[in-house]
Amino acid sequence: MNKRRLKPISALIIGAMIILPFLSIAQTVDDLQKQINDKQAQIKELEKQIAAYQEQIKNHKAKESTLVKQISYLQTQIKQLEAEIKLTQTKISSTSLKIKQLSDEIDTKNLQITQQKNNISETIRTIYQYDQETPLGLILKNASFTDFLNQAQAVEALEIGLKEKLDTLNILRAQLESQKSDLLDQKSQLESLRDELAGKNAALADQKDEKNELLITTKNQEKKYQQMLSALQKQQQQIQKEIVNLEKKLRQLINPNSIPGRGLGIFIRPVPGVITQGYGPTSQTGFINDAYEFHNGIDFAAKIGEPVKAAADGVVVAIGNDGKYAYGKWLAIDHQNGLTTLYAHFSGYAVSVGQKVKQGQIIGYAGNTGFSTGPHVHFTVYATNTFSTKQRWYGLLPLGGSLNPLDYL
Repeated sequence: MNKRRLKPISALIIGAMIILPFLSIAQTVDDLQKQINDKQAQIKELEKQIAAYQEQIKNHKAKESTLVKQISYLQTQIKQLEAEIKLTQTKISSTSLKIKQLSDEIDTKNLQITQQKNNISETIRTIYQYDQETPLGLILKNASFTDFLNQAQAVEALEIGLKEKLDTLNILRAQLESQKSDLLDQKSQLESLRDELAGKNAALADQKDEKNELLITTKNQEKKYQQMLSALQKQQQQIQKEIVNLEKKLRQLINPNSIPGRGLGIFIRPVPGVITQGYGPTSQTGFINDAYEFHNGIDFAAKIGEPVKAAADGVVVAIGNDGKYAYGKWLAIDHQNGLTTLYAHFSGYAVSVGQKVKQGQIIGYAGNTGFSTGPHVHFTVYATNTFSTKQRWYGLLPLGGSLNPLDYL
């Protein structure tokens, strides 16, 4: 009796050993999924908060007419950026969990494939051994003809099962490849989120600096703010007029033989936003401004902290900070094809002077610095033979003969 019971009891023990790891895996998967669901709920809540802040900002101007309103505007921007940073951090956590989940699934799938291969190998070995025997030898090995027929039917069943195992193996392999592809996508998304986080942190620091500087300069007094605002506007207008007059002469010095012919595809957009102001006389660009009569580039809508990318391969030849004037924080890239591009109104930089960059590489983060009516990216294309920088009291000023960027996008 004991010997007869031994086999079933052993089978139960072995079965339990097999089932326990899979129970553990199932528990891990459920736990990960719960954590991912929790992160998704947090993301939705943060997105609601950010939408509320954005609605408040719509009712503000970039440069408010009173100190209280301007401080309120900057504080709302800071709160929005803080919420966006938290949102990005939550997305990073959620994506990291998804990567862990996919990695675990891939490990499980690899284990299943290995097991399936072992099963197939064992089946093939059994069939091969059967095929090596002669019919007479098989009959002699079996106690009766019935046993022989049973063995033959068993082998036939093995051959049918072999095809099913092979089909299962192919399905597992296809699922594995799909999961690997999903894993790569999630890793790429994680990298983008980390870049986004860096931009948001740079923008937050910039907004806090602007708020602190405003409070220090005005000593929280409305009269001082109005005086500062009036002087700032006059200085901004004078600087813009100087740029327009200087670049009008520089455009006449462009050597047509030194630049590429007009055509699409030389540059990519630095940000995906819509064009809010075009190139050329302001009377034609849809943005009338008393400060200047010619817009030397195109403006793209962008969020504060949004990554800005290089339009093409090149070398960073200049970086400057004009404060509240002209281009604010800007950088220029020489593409070594006769063209140099300028990117302006940054909240922060991601590269340095002399650095080689690739097309599409993040070079900085959108902002609202300089002479700007709201967050955006200003993009200018210069003929390299006319480009230079001049030191001014407010910072380093880029100058050159500009070309219509749309001719090269």
